[in-house]
Amino acid sequence: MNYTSIGDKDDLLDSDFVHPKTNEKHEWITSLNKKSESKSNEVWEKETILSSPTKSKLIFTNSSNLQYDIDISKSSFIFWDTYSFNSNIKNLEIDVKYPEIDRYLNVNEDDLSWLVPAKKYIFSESIKIYRTQNELNEITVDRISNQIDSYISYVEEKEYEKEFSRKSSDIFKDALSSMKKRLPENFFFEITLIIDELEMEFKKNTDLMLDSFTFSVAIPGELRSTNASLVSDSDNTLYWSFEFSDIATNHFNMYAHSIVINNLVLQLFFILIVLFFIGFIWKKRLKKE
Repeated sequence: MNYTSIGDKDDLLDSDFVHPKTNEKHEWITSLNKKSESKSNEVWEKETILSSPTKSKLIFTNSSNLQYDIDISKSSFIFWDTYSFNSNIKNLEIDVKYPEIDRYLNVNEDDLSWLVPAKKYIFSESIKIYRTQNELNEITVDRISNQIDSYISYVEEKEYEKEFSRKSSDIFKDALSSMKKRLPENFFFEITLIIDELEMEFKKNTDLMLDSFTFSVAIPGELRSTNASLVSDSDNTLYWSFEFSDIATNHFNMYAHSIVINNLVLQLFFILIVLFFIGFIWKKRLKKE
């Protein structure tokens, strides 16, 4: 199994799409090389190879990265072998997680208009999660929400949108600094962990807006079924292409099934059948004589 990513070096090293790393089950070997010598437009290639074949299903579930699974299987029979490939790219659930900011996700990344609704979502969601783990009465929740709304309104009024390019947990602390003494003792420490995780997930989703993917599989034998967008007849390689819009609100599924006929075994079987009938007929003739 081979992963290859091509592009800007910083983009290859960010966390939205991470190449697999060595763990207790699999050993992965990664290299990073410059493909273009142009200083104005450097192009890099990152390649990761699985050191040995695996029969186990590969599952990547870190919410800070693109989530997907890959399952390759082989079934052997007397006269043929069948091969199956299945992979599911988990959808980003943009419409579910960020219903208020869905319309902002197609803007230019340099446009800061999406930052305000993004921060609002992160703050409100972090409070919901915090309340599932800790006690926080409704009055305090209302005060926190009002304080954050006032802070955001002030920033928007003064046109300080760049303020929202800061780390979300830092903005949250500043917004609630005046009511710090009225909050639980470990409130900021515990909610910072939640905010940071939500921000990492959102950063992954926005980083993926500018990415596109091509997935290829070389499958042996005669292709029986697939939903690949392109099939190379010369080497039986299948290609799937997808981008942000394909996984923003829906899962992206890839599959292929093929069969390899064991011609030698079939020929031997046919010869044995022929020899059996010849022997049967020969014995019948001998009995008649």
